[in-house]
Amino acid sequence: MPKHSRSLALCLAIGLGALAPVPALAYPGSGSIRTGETYVVRPGDTLWGIAAHFLRNPWAWPRIWGHNPQIRNPNLIYPGDRIVLTLSASGQPNLHVHVVEIRPGMGVQPIPSYHTGIIMPFLGSPGVTPSRKAYDALPHLAAAPEHRLAYAAGNEVYASGIGRTPRGTRFSIVRLGSVLKRPGSPRGLGYTLEQLGTAELVHGGPHPMLRILASRREIHLGDRLEPLPEATVPHFFPDAPAHAVSGQIIARMSSYPEMMTGQVVVVDQGKNAGLAPGNVLEIFSHPRPALDPATGKPYDIPPQKTGLLMVFRVFPRVSYGVITAATRGIVVGDAVRNPAGHDAHFKDTTAP
Repeated sequence: MPKHSRSLALCLAIGLGALAPVPALAYPGSGSIRTGETYVVRPGDTLWGIAAHFLRNPWAWPRIWGHNPQIRNPNLIYPGDRIVLTLSASGQPNLHVHVVEIRPGMGVQPIPSYHTGIIMPFLGSPGVTPSRKAYDALPHLAAAPEHRLAYAAGNEVYASGIGRTPRGTRFSIVRLGSVLKRPGSPRGLGYTLEQLGTAELVHGGPHPMLRILASRREIHLGDRLEPLPEATVPHFFPDAPAHAVSGQIIARMSSYPEMMTGQVVVVDQGKNAGLAPGNVLEIFSHPRPALDPATGKPYDIPPQKTGLLMVFRVFPRVSYGVITAATRGIVVGDAVRNPAGHDAHFKDTTAP
């Protein structure tokens, strides 16, 4: 990558990692911003974690880079590059990238925008279907040259409904999973799709045949097919949603009853509510009743901010999000809404 392209790297690609504790910086104008503060990129870093070195709200740094009009390219940065905080003549803080020369053959790879092991499995999974009707409309496994009670890797099966699909196309084999609902509500927001395995189109025509490549569970005729998405690593542009969003966490993707940083959850708002990948939401504990010992009357404890999540995959009525910060265990039923005070960018060393 040319040096000038790499120097534009830091502006847009934001990830989901974390760094070791680093010195805090101050708000603009507080008198305690240490100009020349430098961070050297290391192997294993992520761009979200590097942002946390400089910013109170790491997800807000695209707003800071908005003051650097020369930065346009969302390329990644490399170990050894230096990120420096400076002040312009007008006192405006700026973050600059000073690159190191990468000689051919050094084998140095750009750092990822986030730890791919956290959310890549959910980007490549079948995800959510909005209704049973939509599930029934998916292509399906219709027949097989040899009748079996169940099918597994290596077996060949005929498909119906895949249309003119190129040979070699790969599919997820899926089955309707659990319905997604808000706690206490009978109304479904969609269904999870359980991934049973993968298959590849051997030949098309009037009787298209698939070869099952891998199976997690028994596969039956009648199971549905979804094209397997290409495993590309996306870049996110963190920001608050464009519209007011108020919802709650309705499901978790782990077996833990309480969730912390790095875990994936399902939120009851999606594309229909204006959410987009990269949107950041604050998490609040749901109100709990208490008893005032002096009066003996109920006292409603207000919701407490407990964390932050970033949406990374959006469906019509629900979204997947990853928890990027948590001050206590987060549970299904906790509320999410637009972040407040997200213009406070830089860390403050003068605050108590």
